Amino acid sequence: MKRVILLSLFFPFLFVFLCVRLAFTEFFVELNYRFGNLPPDRWGMSYEERLSIAKLGLRSVLSDEGLQEFINSGLFREKEIKHMQDVKKLLSVIFKALYLGGPLWLIFFFSLKDKRKMGLTLLLGATLTEILVIFVLIFSLLNYNLLFEAFHNFFFDPYSWRFFDQDMLLRVYPMKFWYNATLWVGVFAFILNSFFQALGFILWRSAS
Repeated sequence: MKRVILLSLFFPFLFVFLCVRLAFTEFFVELNYRFGNLPPDRWGMSYEERLSIAKLGLRSVLSDEGLQEFINSGLFREKEIKHMQDVKKLLSVIFKALYLGGPLWLIFFFSLKDKRKMGLTLLLGATLTEILVIFVLIFSLLNYNLLFEAFHNFFFDPYSWRFFDQDMLLRVYPMKFWYNATLWVGVFAFILNSFFQALGFILWRSAS
């Protein structure tokens, strides 16, 4: 039973890490630009230019080569570069935890060799994840600015991520971009998590 509880507690973390990884893709950036109803750039930068720079920002937090390309572009202030370096470090930890923890979780999960325990693990883990996702979605709808600020102050230096309106990072990633991303990932996570929750319930009931 201890293994069931431990696996259930780790499930939300790995699930959220997986959703974060899926969100940091060019497909997701393009989706946000195409359907996210982002505000136009106040200084007249075109849609194509913004999208191209947004993809450059994405590459900067995914690889050393991308970060160097980001720096060499000359489009960003030192403070913006430092923030993207901080984001890259955070994502590196998250992705390593996912790539290592995911397979280990699956190994221990299937080692349970008992449908009831496996079902209970999924059911408990998915229920905890559901609570987390619903909390984030509701909080986002009520006061996204507060959620955004709390998240950044928790993971980064409070003074390292605040920029001027004319800074390139805010021009290609306006607040609406992150609001859309949070809601879309939250809805996707809720739907995917519901599958695991249902699967867990089926396994648990079939072994009862």
